[in-house]
Amino acid sequence: MVTVNKFVEFILNSETVRAQVPAGMLALDYLRQHKNLTGTKSGCKEGDCGACSVIIGELKKDAIEYRPMTSCLLPMGELHGKHLVTIEGLNMEHLSAVQNAMVDCGGTQCGYCTPGFVVCMTAGLMAPQVPLNDEGVLYAISGNLCRCTGYRSIKDAGIQAIESLRDQLINKERIEALVEAKALPNFFLGVAKRLKAIEPEEILQMGIQQRGSTIVAGGTDLYVQRGEQLAESTIVLLNNGSEIPPAIASEGRVIIDARMTFEAFATDPLIETYLQEIYDYNLLMASWPIRTRSTIGGNLCNASPIADMTCLLLALECSLALTSPDGHRRNLPLSEFYLGYKQLNKQPDEVVTEISFPVFSENTYVNWEKVSKRAWLDIATVNAACKFEVEDNHFARASMALGGVSATPLYLKQASLFLKGKPVLMDTVLECLTLAQSEFKPIGDVRGSAQYKRLLARQLLLANFVKLFPESINQEDLYAAL
Repeated sequence: MVTVNKFVEFILNSETVRAQVPAGMLALDYLRQHKNLTGTKSGCKEGDCGACSVIIGELKKDAIEYRPMTSCLLPMGELHGKHLVTIEGLNMEHLSAVQNAMVDCGGTQCGYCTPGFVVCMTAGLMAPQVPLNDEGVLYAISGNLCRCTGYRSIKDAGIQAIESLRDQLINKERIEALVEAKALPNFFLGVAKRLKAIEPEEILQMGIQQRGSTIVAGGTDLYVQRGEQLAESTIVLLNNGSEIPPAIASEGRVIIDARMTFEAFATDPLIETYLQEIYDYNLLMASWPIRTRSTIGGNLCNASPIADMTCLLLALECSLALTSPDGHRRNLPLSEFYLGYKQLNKQPDEVVTEISFPVFSENTYVNWEKVSKRAWLDIATVNAACKFEVEDNHFARASMALGGVSATPLYLKQASLFLKGKPVLMDTVLECLTLAQSEFKPIGDVRGSAQYKRLLARQLLLANFVKLFPESINQEDLYAAL
């Protein structure tokens, strides 16, 4: 885990490449400046526009799993033993089904964003979990922006591509089927064998505490803030190595590896048994390419007071395992992790290695809400999450959290304790809301005034109660009493 690359060897389109470059160098810069592959465009450099999208293939046992990524957030050190596909690697003597559809449907204007759209649509066709319908199209291009026009023609192109290939893809291995349908170049068929032939990477052992080193997991925030600095720095890549395991249940707790990505978290079978709506919630937070990189541990350590996942995990009463280079491990409740704005209860040489929350009892209810300027893929103005255990129509246990109302993600300790033993009734909720309002003093910012945020916090907490207990808490009566 505590390693940096001496070199990286990977397959770039159809070519095996051995590159001696800084581990922190961005793949976007390498492609454009070192390989002259300028079809990968430089846009926002924040992972928001999708112009720099590439496809990354990673060997899982005997098959390759392909997914899109924004190369502006992808360090070269993570590419060892993988397949990097750019728009140039999708070109053939003829246009692919996706390229033909973009032409037929007029899915381009200035053309700057077009390579990113083609790459992500193709990645959607390559990934078995992406449905072959219009929802699958939107899923695939969720991280792509076009600043010239609307998206109708682009969506139509995606649907046309699917329709032209659906019969050939159903119940077949996707890569083989796409090559057979002449939607991917033939070289894709031999990539798995070639990746197996790449030797395990040579690494340089180093302590995390080494002066000047920076720990990087997904890097989706670090590279936005410090991209140029990281490209020249000594970095420690946490996601460069062993395969990240799924969530497990042990000794009454659900345990996840802190390196788990948002995408893996939302599709983990065990997580889905406890959080049935986590997949849909995840779609609101970030695009597909970002979800494949963003890590749960990184999101917590980023310490944003409005992080959606942090708010949810606070309500789940999560604990963290922090590990030092010498193997010393200490456990800490997430509610005690935040000391002030961007200040953590963590030593510089400690890494968050595990995150866990208690296994749900039979009558456990969870919900989360957020308000943002856009409905999708936007930073919250205020968010709220709640977990309740109910016995005989009484709150046996409660935990509530808010984001966007203080300098840190906020666990509502007093309001949560108040609910214990109280009946699930409107009067209980009203008292709880009054107490919750006393636990924070919001500060106005660009997303809203302090008064507005206080109002939002109350309304979002109300929404949680109304949604979870509609038989006991009447929405109209509740709002009339306020």
